Amino acid sequence: MGKMGKLTVDQFGASMPVTAPAVQSPPYYYRNMEMMFITYKTDPEAALDILPEGLELTEPATATIIFAHYHFSTFGPYHEAILGINCSFEGQPMTYVPNLFVDQEAPLIGGREIWGYPKKLGLIEITQQSEQYMGIIERPKGNRIATGIMRTVDNVPADDFTMLPIVSLKVIPDAEDRGENAGPALAQLVSCDFDVKPIIATDGLTELWKGPGSLVYDSPSINDPWYKLAVEKVDNCLYGFFNGYLPYGKIIKDYL
Repeated sequence: MGKMGKLTVDQFGASMPVTAPAVQSPPYYYRNMEMMFITYKTDPEAALDILPEGLELTEPATATIIFAHYHFSTFGPYHEAILGINCSFEGQPMTYVPNLFVDQEAPLIGGREIWGYPKKLGLIEITQQSEQYMGIIERPKGNRIATGIMRTVDNVPADDFTMLPIVSLKVIPDAEDRGENAGPALAQLVSCDFDVKPIIATDGLTELWKGPGSLVYDSPSINDPWYKLAVEKVDNCLYGFFNGYLPYGKIIKDYL
């Protein structure tokens, strides 16, 4: 008879592989977060098609795309693009995230495994030329998913910036073949308060600015259909620098 393994649950690391975790446990800390937000009106039917049961669409239908360069985080530095839909759960305003891209391994693993953020690898950049800032998303490289452009005109006070709780649909497929109509092993709505605040400069103003801008979904991709949340009217454009932290989330609905 062979010998029994000695590794027990209480010895597991925070993530797989449990003897060499890819990421540590939350919270994750962020500093000098360069972010551009473009908020716009979109097609309500398109939003409802991808909004999970249990979440109520906020009217008029509003979406936000975020281009981000996190110059420091405890995941390491990385770029991220986030697509969000304004919604509510039992009356509490939230932002549902149907799609995200990152360009590094650790935040992809942590985001998917812990909160169920639907992250894929992609190319994200924020660049500046003359008075304009531009955010781009490509996947694969060379196929432009989205382009956002804005310029900074007016300062935004800290009290005028709000980051709603993020809600994600965490789904883990079943490891066993249970037939055609079998569902996933896990399906949950997970909310998380991503505590992001604009940096205050030495003159007392925030490092957060608003101004005119535009957003275009350049090349429709059936594999990454961000374009389905079409831009009907741009409402607001923000660019600035932030600090923040990402804590544990909360399971607000279990579908199984």
